[in-house]
Amino acid sequence: MNTLWKYKHAVLLVALVWVGIMESFRHRRMLGSVLSDVAVSTVLLFVFLIVFHRRVNRLIAFMTWATVVVVDGAHSMLPSSPEAPLRVIHHSAVLLMAGFATLVILRNIFEQGVVRIDDVLGAMCGYLLAAVAWSNLFMLIEMFSPGSFSVGPGFGASLDTWYGRIAVLNYVSLGSLTSIGSGAVVPVRPPATILTTFEAVFGQFYIAVVVAQLVGARLSARLSQASQRTIPPQA
Repeated sequence: MNTLWKYKHAVLLVALVWVGIMESFRHRRMLGSVLSDVAVSTVLLFVFLIVFHRRVNRLIAFMTWATVVVVDGAHSMLPSSPEAPLRVIHHSAVLLMAGFATLVILRNIFEQGVVRIDDVLGAMCGYLLAAVAWSNLFMLIEMFSPGSFSVGPGFGASLDTWYGRIAVLNYVSLGSLTSIGSGAVVPVRPPATILTTFEAVFGQFYIAVVVAQLVGARLSARLSQASQRTIPPQA
């Protein structure tokens, strides 16, 4: 258990990548909608257990995670319930939790005096969680302002269904964050047009700041070790 906790960010990174691949399909034929929602809730539980340690942070994170679980349960077990309010609550809760987790990971990186492999993986987790936060922001925008994103023909997914919207806007978010672009899906209305640009700026800023911090901490640790070796012992 201690060994697993030592590489906790590696576990979280694998979970985030797995859910990202799962959500890239607009139809959940293999797992079904219920198991898909359980998988997402499980990964958010990992985020809660691994990222948050301070009491206030854990309380906020737990409340958002519990909100996601309740909403997904209502969506699965009460198919006659209105879907739009559930979607708004779900995406708002995931946006809050993923964005908050990104900020906490960044804070932990800046407080880190010694850089380990798991710290680098933690920075990667923060990058992916930032993409999740932006994606859910885009989903809320598309809900309140339909037609904010245009999906090109032959893309293979659309904005007509809940899972289709998740697949499309996760793609948009990762494309904007990495500055690669989303190709067949483009923002055509404000505020989506400017927010995708802001996400690209955030992505470049994140990489520059995190890499600089990790390299600086690594160099500082090596200089400290070198100075300790060169100091002669006291007589």
